[in-house]
Amino acid sequence: MSSFWSLYVVLLTVVNIAAAVWLIRWTAKPRKDEPASTDTTGHVWDGDLTEYNKPMPRWWLYLFYLSIIFSVIYLALYPGLGNFRGLLGWSQVGAYETQIAEAEKSYGPLFQAYAATELAELSRNPEAMETAARLFANTCAGCHGSDAQGGPGFPNLTDGDWLYGAAPETVLETILKGRNGVMPPFGPMLGEEGVRAVTQ
Repeated sequence: MSSFWSLYVVLLTVVNIAAAVWLIRWTAKPRKDEPASTDTTGHVWDGDLTEYNKPMPRWWLYLFYLSIIFSVIYLALYPGLGNFRGLLGWSQVGAYETQIAEAEKSYGPLFQAYAATELAELSRNPEAMETAARLFANTCAGCHGSDAQGGPGFPNLTDGDWLYGAAPETVLETILKGRNGVMPPFGPMLGEEGVRAVTQ
């Protein structure tokens, strides 16, 4: 973010927080001409329902103050004020990389074993097929349908009519590189192990 927009975001945020504090304090001050809390506003409904001039409950006011305090602490600890990274140094990219590292630690050995296995052998492995079914449901079913029977513009994957060939290597190439139709390449997203799991 450029320095101008960073400063703009900081000023906008600080002014909004300051305005909220000022608004609470300004409206909380009793006024000389303000009616007492026992007075009514003069509005009456159905002959017996009267609107009194009562202030907001104190807990509501305190909750407003607490929300402002929370926002100031949050903006000090996490990114939110322009280019300021926060005192904790948290970032979305860092959180993503941590999750990827944890996933690699948990699932890496499993996918490495799948990557070292021939495609035909993977198709006979129940664990590999269960993994492939989950990967298909997460990445492919949106276009090809949960039953893999396709839809308008997306080919049926359960019949014998294959547009580019039914050989496992050809299906693998389709998943890795996509086709010039509407299917994007999934190679970078699934990784080599994921692609091998889906092909069979």
